[in-house]
Amino acid sequence: MSTSDHDIVILGAGPAGLSAAIEADRLGRDAVLLEAADAPGGLTRSFEQDGYTFDCSGHLLHLSDPDALALVEQATPPEAWNRIARNSVIYIGGAMVPYPFQQHLAFAPEEIRRECLDLLPAEPPTQASAADYADFGEWIDANLGKGIGKHFMVPYNEKLSTAAVGELTCEWLGRFVPQPSLDDIRRGAESKEAVETGYNRSFLYPSHGGIATLPNGLAKLVPNLLTNTRAVEIDTDARRVRTEDGREFGYESGVVGTLPLPRLAAIVRPHEDGLDAADKLRANSVTCVNLGLKRANPDFSQYQWIYLPEGQFAAYRVGFYGRFADTMAPPGRESVYIEIAHEPGRDEGRVVEEAIADLTTMGAIDSADDVDTVLPVLIDCAYVIHDHNASAIKADLHRQLAARDIHVAGRYASWEYSAMENALVDGMKSVREL
Repeated sequence: MSTSDHDIVILGAGPAGLSAAIEADRLGRDAVLLEAADAPGGLTRSFEQDGYTFDCSGHLLHLSDPDALALVEQATPPEAWNRIARNSVIYIGGAMVPYPFQQHLAFAPEEIRRECLDLLPAEPPTQASAADYADFGEWIDANLGKGIGKHFMVPYNEKLSTAAVGELTCEWLGRFVPQPSLDDIRRGAESKEAVETGYNRSFLYPSHGGIATLPNGLAKLVPNLLTNTRAVEIDTDARRVRTEDGREFGYESGVVGTLPLPRLAAIVRPHEDGLDAADKLRANSVTCVNLGLKRANPDFSQYQWIYLPEGQFAAYRVGFYGRFADTMAPPGRESVYIEIAHEPGRDEGRVVEEAIADLTTMGAIDSADDVDTVLPVLIDCAYVIHDHNASAIKADLHRQLAARDIHVAGRYASWEYSAMENALVDGMKSVREL
């Protein structure tokens, strides 16, 4: 059994862990970054198969924080990135409605447009913030109306989260759900003029190599990264992290954990009863079914991704990698991703069948014969379910972990809905806190 001592031990080499390790080095701190997989990146890895490049899911980079921007510029050259204006739609009633749905009702079938208008709230909501609502369903009714709720907001979000909107709080909304005024909604119901709004109205994507370009660039800046090294115990009395292969890594200042919060809490020793509350936290799974296509319907050639709220589709979203970079597929071919949320344990073969059926139903392909290659990627802990217990439980767990010098960073350790930029900022912040 080998032992090494460090100032900081970082668990997980996704964007948060990589940025934490880079920040530690910048501050002159001795840190070791431990990654269970055989390569860094976490859910921002990419894969090559049969001439196609696929990601773990639809990962696009939005940058507004100066520290995150500086880190990306340090890790990758400017020419590594394409800057792209969003062109995404909602497939509903056989029509393509520009995103966000609530501001483009004029594009919807007339009966849907009319019902959404007729069921708009009579007056703007009086609640000061999203936190004042009992649940997400109440927020939808008060801000957007039952029509928009019925046709898009409720079915889409329940499909995505695998939970009823009445089970969800509103703490996750933030910038992720556009909140137009009632006048904006009415204007959008009368004019077929696309409105550019939302944090993702433009984004960055690598020109070659898929989204793994980002973690691969970051990893080159990390002086001490160990892959194939799975942490199985954090002994906060001995101040050591033990790994599956029997190695030990001592730490002086603390640990930065980017693992999903329930997994992180489970490996802490001595294990106190308060940490067991992590078992009550809920998350769904997502299978990203990556497909290489011999051909795709040219009617879909302009769309980057398509939201699928209707129950006839198993997927909640379909995306076309080629709209981000033309290097993602061989010439004349298409690479796509179909994201299906589900309870843990779904049969992979069945999910792949559903994904291909969805593409066929929406008319993107003629049949399964158009599929050239298949690469499903299971994200076993995908979307945090913000139920009414989650906020208090995660806050208490974070306090318990911080008291033991374990700081969290990234989407899953923080137990929130966030983007890659947030993970980069979280990693840097966690090291500064230590």
